[in-house]
Amino acid sequence: MPAIENIPLPYRCAAVLVHLMLKVYFRSIEATGRERIPSAGPAIFASNHPNSTIDPFVLGNLVGRKLNFMAMSSFFEKKPVAWFLSRCGVIPIHRLQDDPTRMDQNVSSFAAASRALEAQEAIGIFPEGETHDDPQIKKIKTGAARISLEAEARNDFRLAVRVIPVGLNYMDKTRFRSHLLINVGEPIEAKTYEEAYRRDPQAAIKAMTKELQRRLESLIVNLEEAGLKRLQRALEEIFLERVRETADPNGRRKGIAETFTWRKMIADCVNYYAKHDPDRVRVVGSQVQRYYRVARRMRLNNELLGQRPRWAALWSTSAKLAVLGILGFPIALYGTINNYIPYRLARLAGMRNPYYRDRLDKTKISIYSLLAGAVAFLIFYPIQGFLVWFFFDNPAAIIYVLSLPPSGFFALRYSERLKVYRRDLFYARLHLKKRRLIPLLKKRRDEVLATLDAVRIGYLREVGERREKDRDINRAPRTNRHIPPGEG
Repeated sequence: MPAIENIPLPYRCAAVLVHLMLKVYFRSIEATGRERIPSAGPAIFASNHPNSTIDPFVLGNLVGRKLNFMAMSSFFEKKPVAWFLSRCGVIPIHRLQDDPTRMDQNVSSFAAASRALEAQEAIGIFPEGETHDDPQIKKIKTGAARISLEAEARNDFRLAVRVIPVGLNYMDKTRFRSHLLINVGEPIEAKTYEEAYRRDPQAAIKAMTKELQRRLESLIVNLEEAGLKRLQRALEEIFLERVRETADPNGRRKGIAETFTWRKMIADCVNYYAKHDPDRVRVVGSQVQRYYRVARRMRLNNELLGQRPRWAALWSTSAKLAVLGILGFPIALYGTINNYIPYRLARLAGMRNPYYRDRLDKTKISIYSLLAGAVAFLIFYPIQGFLVWFFFDNPAAIIYVLSLPPSGFFALRYSERLKVYRRDLFYARLHLKKRRLIPLLKKRRDEVLATLDAVRIGYLREVGERREKDRDINRAPRTNRHIPPGEG
């Protein structure tokens, strides 16, 4: 790992602040494949780009070492920002759609990236070239492959550059205190393309880019047709609720990584049949629509169908709500009062930023909330501390300022837990009140699930047969579908 004295001070300070901001903004961050992250040596971390400027923060925080990011040249237009970015090792990239006349300057940018790799450093890049809100990866650019192979060629393929694909999966990127899953894929060794590069550099770059695209697609929920997004979400809701119902109640609680496995299988299944049997997709879509039409008429939902409340459980949940509400209320009230203004400013900044307000662009909500929150808390905490010092004394002011962050965290957790208990109470009461209607809706849902199970089994069988054919004619499988445990 690089010595800390070789990491610029602005980068170190930014890394600490970013780590704290991400801990506050996300309820949980899970990462799979951490063991594939090299702690030293030349590496390129190539990620999908669903969430604007927050993606570099997430990627840098994950890697834990200095990343020299490739970023749009427009970020360097203001001198103070350009100075800070340069000190952090950010390398400007000129895009064709921004200014075609400056594309020749990318030669020096790629040379700077090669020098970083030769210095055994790491680079962060988003090969899609732009952030977006679509449910699939765009066709990626050749930058990551070109940088790695050109750097290797300059060093007679002795650098051992690795390109590590990273999939960022935001459960709800517009929501504060949501979940984030990061999947780190198998690295691509640039040296394996040495022979191909010596024969035809452009063909080798294209082949490596194609492989990187395939690996990135396997790390996210990649829906190939954006028009099927609503159907996929509905299928997820129905199917995952059944998975939760049938799970061992005494077993370990499933994390978002396990949920992702099922979500990806559903998306892959939708992609497959949309391409090979679109009529089946339409039939399933119609059946799902009918089910939700009945559910809305009854004011019931999937989560309610999974509830099996009894009067004992109802009283137990009521008791927990009362105890938590009474005992935690004073601390939560203290935390809420002292953190409310900066918290609200952060929320408003996210939802009222010009990109979202004018263009309904969800990709920039998180970064506006994060930055506004950081600025608001850094301003309000000193002001509040000064006021306490002015009216009381130094010890009181110090204790007060130190109490602000933990009390704010407690207020957040308190609010989240109360919502869970209130929701459980609501569902329990509704279940007991409408217990005659619920079997009818369950029957409709079971019909949908029976269809989905048949489709899923058919999909797994057909994909398996295609893989066997691929192996028989000595070709690599066309896809790298992620099959849930026990389903292969």
